Amino acid sequence: MAIVQRELNYLPALRRPARRQWIGVSRMAMPALLILTVFVAYILINTIVAWGQVKLDDIRYGYPRTFSTDGYMGYREQTGVPTHFIAVNAHRQVLIMIMPGGDPSHVLVIKGPYLFGPGEEFSPATLDLTDTNHDGYPDLRLHVAGQTLVYLNDPRHQTFTLAHQSVGTAR
Repeated sequence: MAIVQRELNYLPALRRPARRQWIGVSRMAMPALLILTVFVAYILINTIVAWGQVKLDDIRYGYPRTFSTDGYMGYREQTGVPTHFIAVNAHRQVLIMIMPGGDPSHVLVIKGPYLFGPGEEFSPATLDLTDTNHDGYPDLRLHVAGQTLVYLNDPRHQTFTLAHQSVGTAR
């Protein structure tokens, strides 16, 4: 039996390299496509993180955003029960409710700031008690939307007054 070897000439396109007609366009399209992809990924990640933050605040503070704490203010606490504080962001209007010594018949409501801007109805309002003016009575600090407001404790009138900027309101 004889083996015959022949060259196959019917596939000439495989021997020549393919010509690129759009080589100039593809060199500019790849960086543009990469920039567009990074931009879309940035927007998508930003949206997911913002959504996650709102959901985490829903778990922590509920809706409307509510925060509560207890502390001794120096008046109406004869029974040994601390004063109860509740801060509520009620559709952009911050309200602080104070129940001195657990006595619900003497609830004091302080109208806090009104919040402007997109999504501010989701900002949690938190409170802490520190003596900012060093008078021996703890003052009320409200933290909301990246700012801190100080309400000074006035034990003579058993109320709180908003501090001016000259009083130590820095964080």
